[in-house]
Amino acid sequence: MKPQKNNTASKEHASLLYWTAAIFFLIFTLGPLVWAFIVSITPEHEMFKNTVRFLPETPTFDNFIRLFTVNRQSKLFWKSVVNSLSAAALTLVIGMPCAICCAYALSRLRFPGRRAIRATLFITMAIPVFSTIIPLYKMFSDYRLLDNLFWLSLVYVTSFLPLITWFTANWFHTIPRELEEAAYLDGCGRLQTFFKVILPISGPILFSAALMIVLMSWNQFQIPLILASSRATKPVSIITSEFVVKDSVQYGLTTAAGLTALFPPAVLALFFHKFLIRGLTGGAVKG
Repeated sequence: MKPQKNNTASKEHASLLYWTAAIFFLIFTLGPLVWAFIVSITPEHEMFKNTVRFLPETPTFDNFIRLFTVNRQSKLFWKSVVNSLSAAALTLVIGMPCAICCAYALSRLRFPGRRAIRATLFITMAIPVFSTIIPLYKMFSDYRLLDNLFWLSLVYVTSFLPLITWFTANWFHTIPRELEEAAYLDGCGRLQTFFKVILPISGPILFSAALMIVLMSWNQFQIPLILASSRATKPVSIITSEFVVKDSVQYGLTTAAGLTALFPPAVLALFFHKFLIRGLTGGAVKG
């Protein structure tokens, strides 16, 4: 009976540890969102009251209404949303073909330096953004490339390409070579095999790669903060931090804009999380 009691006690401890960790995780992930929502519905005159109340006495949705009515802040906000969508689309159109071709070459072709290139890709993922952003700014300034969505998206591509290429190459490495050999026997060349065999069975990993590119592009802050200084090109992540007036910061409007900007990536992650997880786990195997 003692072993059974010990097993039961260990299971109870494991369950307690699991729920404790889950609660802390929810507090640290959902807590800031809940607090941001409370701030967004709190009137400005209640914002700095000397009170211990957690919820506002007279909640209001005026900050959200201001974002969806025609005024200066709403025009800035929706222009920045269009900029973020345009940058994400450009990054996706440029980055996906580059990542797919590089990944296939690294996983299937044999050429001198292949292993060194794979190792270099892995190392570049650890390089922080700000170690290269100052030289990039100097180059962009010299060639008058600042405040241009195309060149900004190209920087995004160079930032995301190592990660996307790495786990896509790992996925391609798991595809049996017998499938390609069978296609060769049927008369297909390398390009036909790539488009008719490799790509169709790589749908989940490619879809998850596209999702990652869109989400990472949408959430960019450091790069556009330096390279996109005008309101014509600033993404939503920058504009939402600039809702200020002459003497104060509009905290309610800023949090309302932040929560609204969070909606598109949250919807994508919610509806396509199965593809994202399947792609990530499929591309996480050792290449």
